[in-house]
Amino acid sequence: METMKAVVLCAGRGGRLFPLTKDGPKCLLRFGEKTVLECCLENLKSAGILDVVLVTGYKTDAVETLVKEKDYQRVSFVFNEKYAVTNTAYSLNLALKRMDADFILINGDVLFDRAILEGLLKHPAGNCIAVDPDIPLDAEEIKVKAADCRVEKISKEVDPRQSLGEAIGLYKISRGLIRELSRIYDDLERRGENHHFFEKGVETICQRSAGDGRSFGIFLTDHRPWVEIDTVEDFLYATREVFPKLCG
Repeated sequence: METMKAVVLCAGRGGRLFPLTKDGPKCLLRFGEKTVLECCLENLKSAGILDVVLVTGYKTDAVETLVKEKDYQRVSFVFNEKYAVTNTAYSLNLALKRMDADFILINGDVLFDRAILEGLLKHPAGNCIAVDPDIPLDAEEIKVKAADCRVEKISKEVDPRQSLGEAIGLYKISRGLIRELSRIYDDLERRGENHHFFEKGVETICQRSAGDGRSFGIFLTDHRPWVEIDTVEDFLYATREVFPKLCG
């Protein structure tokens, strides 16, 4: 059986969290004795996923230092030198050039219950998205529109009234999609479109795949705790409500 790998996106500057991100990216936000990244890597290790690619950018030295200090043996780095003028589609494409197996894709600013990752891995679909159907939705969330238990659309532009819920930042992606996803991102970059979230590529595939093996299934979080940390308010909520249930 092929070993599952992981990609964690950690390149962003986290400007809305300043001054909390003055010395490092969002993945290094600390809750007690642990950072977001440590919680993520521990969850992956618990699930048997040891080979992890971290896409770094802002304050990459701080991320590399933590990985070295904690002696994570099978963590490698891809540096997005254009992190200040690109978005997650560009970062993911850098990692795809080195990916050769099924993998879990994680936004590096997400704290999440280990059971969400376990459920995503056990889901029968080779490609799958973790979705929270209970969270209030507005223009900021990456929203999912679904039909017949598969994803039709995924973007901030999806009408909340037509949305199943929010994509929380955890994805299972099969090896068979790597080249197609990379070609989509390559085309965007050739057109100078470097501002897209990586969900742009996922949505393109969803619209091309009429229920075939490239379709994305849906794993519902079922009230399991998680939080994406974009703002100081998110950080305070994570400190108060989420982290004590996870790594505390």
